[in-house]
Formats: sequence, C-alpha cells, structure tokens
Amino acid sequence: MEVKYYDIGLNLFCRQFPDPEKVIREAEENGVCCILTGTDGSENAKIDGFVRNHNVFGTAGIHPHNADRARQEDFALMEQILTHNEKIVAVGECGLDYDRMFSTKENQIRCLEKHIVLAEKLGRPLFLHERSASGDFIRRFKKHQDICGRSVVHCFTGDGKTLEQYLSMGFSIGITGWICDDRRGRELREAVRMIPLNRILVETDAPYLTPKNVLGLDRTNVPQNVRYVVRELAKYMKVSEEELAENARKNTERIFGLK
Repeated sequence: MEVKYYDIGLNLFCRQFPDPEKVIREAEENGVCCILTGTDGSENAKIDGFVRNHNVFGTAGIHPHNADRARQEDFALMEQILTHNEKIVAVGECGLDYDRMFSTKENQIRCLEKHIVLAEKLGRPLFLHERSASGDFIRRFKKHQDICGRSVVHCFTGDGKTLEQYLSMGFSIGITGWICDDRRGRELREAVRMIPLNRILVETDAPYLTPKNVLGLDRTNVPQNVRYVVRELAKYMKVSEEELAENARKNTERIFGLK
C-alpha cells in the first residue's frame, strides 16, 4: 500500500467498530496507515495480536481515565509487549486529564510517571494525552526534558500559550478533527500556525471527533477522514495540503521509527 496519510490515533477496539477488519481494509483502500491506541491492559493485548497480522502499528499504555484501575501487572505486560513486538511503536496513551476526573489526580500523576520511566528505559516515544491539566503536565516533563523531543502530545485542543510551551519543550503535536469544529476549534485554528512543519502529525481519534464542517459524514469517525484534518490544518498553517501531508508522514515515520 502506498501511504498517503498516517492516522496516528485510532481507537479500533470499541463498540462503534463491530468489524475492525473492515475499518482497516477501508482505511488502506484510501491510502491511510493507522496506529492503534492502547488505553488499558486488555486493549494493549488485543492490539499486540492484531498488529502482527495487519498492516498497522500500535501503542501500549494506560489512559489517565483508567489510572485508578492500573495495576503493576498492566505495566509488566506493557513492557513485555513493547520489548517483543516491534510494531508497538510508543508508550501510551498516557497523561493527565482533569476535565472529567475519572481517576484521581494522584493516581494519574503516579501512572504517568510509570509510563515515563518505562519509555526512558526502552528508548521509546510517549503518546501523550493532556486535557485541562497543562500546569501539572508541564511541571512533570520539566523533570524529563530529554524524552519530550521524541514524544507526541496527541489530540491537542489547548490554547496558543500552552502550545507555545509544549513546542519550546520539544514536543511534536497531533491534530484531530477538533480543528474542523467551527465553535470549539476557533482557538486551535489560530494557534496551529505556530507549529513548525517538522513537528506536526495528524490523526482522527476515531470513532470520535468526526470533522463537523464536512457535510454528509457518518457520526462515527473513520481513519480516511484524516484527509479533512489535513485540508483544514493546511489552510490555517498556510501551506498546501500536499506539503502538510508529506511533512506529517515524514514526522510520523521519524518519531515512531516506521519503515
């Protein structure tokens, strides 16, 4: 398959996708290669098996929503998967989410620290989540500056000031269909123009965050909709869609060690 786009954030194993094989087949038909997001022990194990038999990659991690339930065995399994499967290309999804508080701040911070230690031990990038928690997130990573330059803040939805701080720390930035939301994406559209082309990645976060400014799309987002993210992002970064897509491809391959 000739890769036109990488979707760096696909949540494949969920009720919205009763036929995962079909999702991946249709993505490939549209030139999209996916990285499957691991968010808990069970999903990490599913992804470990799936990527071995499909033209996709994956991550292994514990989402901050699941931090209260994270066990030491989950981290042992993550290390085993990351060590023995070269198609598991990052530690995560991990981070801090103070928006809906499904887990305590203390457990989220503790869980994130374990991911950082594991990524440093294995020399892997982090696939990071941050929502309404930029202060603690920045404080945490100021103690781990070396890993920032090879890690991605996925699904960035923050403001320009936060983005500027993340870029100064060396992070690369993943942008989703949030930028296609006329109301919620207003601040993001203003901010993205400061992202250097060598730090930009694109994703759908499917089945969530369907591009809202595209008529006729199903409510369930799919990987091939990443092209609409590229289209909108290119407009606000003031580059061509082709240049944006090419840089996002190169950045994805460099950060995650693909090809």
